[in-house]
Amino acid sequence: MAFMQKLLAQNIPIWDDCAETPFLRELQQGTLPLEKFRTYIVQDSIYLKNYARLYGKMIWHSRALRDIQVYYGALNFVTEMESAVRLGYLKRFEMTDSDIEDLEPLPENQEYIDFMMSIGEGGNVHEMLMAALPCMLSYSYIFRKLLSSPDGIGAEYADFIEDYAEDGYLDSCRGLEAFAEEKCCMSTREEKEKLGRIFEKGSLLELRFWEMAYGGRI
Repeated sequence: MAFMQKLLAQNIPIWDDCAETPFLRELQQGTLPLEKFRTYIVQDSIYLKNYARLYGKMIWHSRALRDIQVYYGALNFVTEMESAVRLGYLKRFEMTDSDIEDLEPLPENQEYIDFMMSIGEGGNVHEMLMAALPCMLSYSYIFRKLLSSPDGIGAEYADFIEDYAEDGYLDSCRGLEAFAEEKCCMSTREEKEKLGRIFEKGSLLELRFWEMAYGGRI
């Protein structure tokens, strides 16, 4: 089994748990309290700034032009596509990115940010990629799952769900997945095991993030 295929198979149960959190179930139904969604959007804005920094570190530590181009493309995708979604909702909450700058991350968010930055400090680009991928790949999986539910989706957050479930987002995720396979498939068994642990930790931190607006695990 290919390296990334194996990683996805091992982590999809965690992503399924994400989809079953109260936050995402209520998001799908359109019944999520707006204040809970506001908490998520604010915290996601803080997170994405640091997520972009991680891609910046990948660019800095890469030597091959193609690698730099891939990471630069991913960074642009994050800052443009993700920001377009975010900024629309921030405007609804009468906020801007400037209002976010001085806000503190909640503990679950800080844990995730600290994890990414600690991996970034090591300077190993493959490890940084494994820390970054669970965010994008899990979003594509989770939101496509929500959209395809036989229960349908409520109108309140339909545009948000559809943005992450669209085919263009999936294509970008598949491109990064294929790139990660190419870069990591020749790693030693020990290296692959470490990369797998990083990917799993990122997936678990995604779960914690979805639980965050409801005060963590219940």
